[in-house]
Amino acid sequence: MKVRKDHLYLAIVTLVTGFLISHSIELTKLRAIEREGDQQWQQETKLNERIVKEKEQNRILEVQLLALQRQVAKVEEEVAQHQSEAAEVLAELEAARMMAGVIPVEGPGLVVSLQDHPNASQSENVMKNIVHEQDVTLVVNELRAAGAEAISINGQRLVSNSAIRCVGPTIIVNGVKSATPFVITAIGDPDTLEQALRLPGGVIDTLKDFVQISVEKKDVVEVPAFVGDYSFDSSSS
Repeated sequence: MKVRKDHLYLAIVTLVTGFLISHSIELTKLRAIEREGDQQWQQETKLNERIVKEKEQNRILEVQLLALQRQVAKVEEEVAQHQSEAAEVLAELEAARMMAGVIPVEGPGLVVSLQDHPNASQSENVMKNIVHEQDVTLVVNELRAAGAEAISINGQRLVSNSAIRCVGPTIIVNGVKSATPFVITAIGDPDTLEQALRLPGGVIDTLKDFVQISVEKKDVVEVPAFVGDYSFDSSSS
């Protein structure tokens, strides 16, 4: 039986067509894979570029942070220095105010009491056995020399221009009269102040035969602020 030519041609065409279709499908698959690879590469490239940009931005931020930290440290150092200076000025101001007597103060110290001799009225020389301003001044000067930080006499704070004057049986301090007993309160180291008064031939040895004098150490004593006019006339009575 003879094979017809048209059948042969048809078979060849069919085979070629099938081959072409199969090749086209494989080529399409390859191209799809290539496109997917290209897309993945592009995504990876973009991601890498983004990572690089983020790293650069982080580096810039780190530099800025370091600069800010340096600025903050400098400001903190300046603030600490100002605080230290302010504390020193405040301490000096407080010391000046205390020395000027414008603020009340308290602390450890000494209380010295001076009274007329009990037998002063029977004494041949009454004036010899009563307390005079020089007796009070002697005690005050010795306390100051021993480092007393603040002193008052019968509640009157002694300041730079305070005067102690005698008028009969009374004394005048800051223009205010007071009578015995004369209580002298001093703030300072109690032991040092007492030792200064009890030195051989010192204040107590000088006064004990003429007037009554007592000394008492205290853990806390109070010295009031100066009340009055700094320009008061010390000669007024």
